[in-house]
Amino acid sequence: MSLFQDGVLILNQQGTLCFADPNARQILEMPEGDLDPDFISHSAESAFRELVERAQSENNTQEHEFVTEHLSANKNLSILAEPYQLVENGTTGWLVIVRDITSVRRLEGIEKEFITNVSHELRTPLTSIKMAAESLRMGAIESPKFKERFLSNIQREADRLTRLVNELLVISNLEDAKTTLHLSNFDLAGLIDDVMSTMEPHARVNDIELVGEFPDLLPTMYADRDRVLQVLINLVDNAIKCNRPNGTVTLKVELQEANIHVQVVDTGIGIPDIDLPRIFNRFFRVDKSRSRVTGGTGLGLSIVKDIIEAHQGQIDVESTLNVGTTFHIHLPVKVTIEEEDHSS
Repeated sequence: MSLFQDGVLILNQQGTLCFADPNARQILEMPEGDLDPDFISHSAESAFRELVERAQSENNTQEHEFVTEHLSANKNLSILAEPYQLVENGTTGWLVIVRDITSVRRLEGIEKEFITNVSHELRTPLTSIKMAAESLRMGAIESPKFKERFLSNIQREADRLTRLVNELLVISNLEDAKTTLHLSNFDLAGLIDDVMSTMEPHARVNDIELVGEFPDLLPTMYADRDRVLQVLINLVDNAIKCNRPNGTVTLKVELQEANIHVQVVDTGIGIPDIDLPRIFNRFFRVDKSRSRVTGGTGLGLSIVKDIIEAHQGQIDVESTLNVGTTFHIHLPVKVTIEEEDHSS
């Protein structure tokens, strides 16, 4: 699907509008019915009107990009006006190409912000690792107390880098429509233990209590262990970062016949109602100012949702401002993936 849309206008030598294709009508929000021959001179978009008039007065091709001000929504338009002459009868006039590039400019803005976010995300843990390594080299390694602190910092920031790289790899695969689940049997209890042990240092550093609530006996799952682990670590990590000092993050697991119900519950700042429908959108972050402090590319929850749905599962969220947030995940214990039909 093209990111931009082209429309065509044809004017005679005097600038009278003779033809407008449906795309041009839609882009410029022209009235239905007969064409207004004086549409150009009547246009409220001064940049559009002036470009065509300049092409006529200078008798050469003109091109310009601008943001509309008088349409129902602001649009980034690229306008090309060039003279033409028909070979058959020598008729001359003006061909005006109207291109709506709003989506392109929006994606460029998202890309720029994304690169800035990722650069920040990479720089922060790398700086911490470098400082810890330098401190160890300068003698801190001789003190058991400082040695443990700096080695823990290195481990924590290395884990943070690993999660970021995993996010980038997953989103790359999803964009290429090549997402593949590597299904295998694994012990769900062991996976939960891995989540708890991985996130416990992160919770402790942030003065958060990490609590696990799950049955003594958990089933063997048939799913993509690495992806499920990534989902739970991502959600627990978010719950810790968006919590308040001395808060609690609870990881709950319940069995529901052939499914498991996982809840990640925090006592944090909550999510505004207006943002709840968008939190799984790529690059969306609830509080950009907070994200600059806690980190975040705006990809994590989007990836979580994609992974859950690839397992034929569901994820939902409920939240109350200044009370907390709960993510609900429903996953089949045994995942079945339908084979794609390549015969067509």
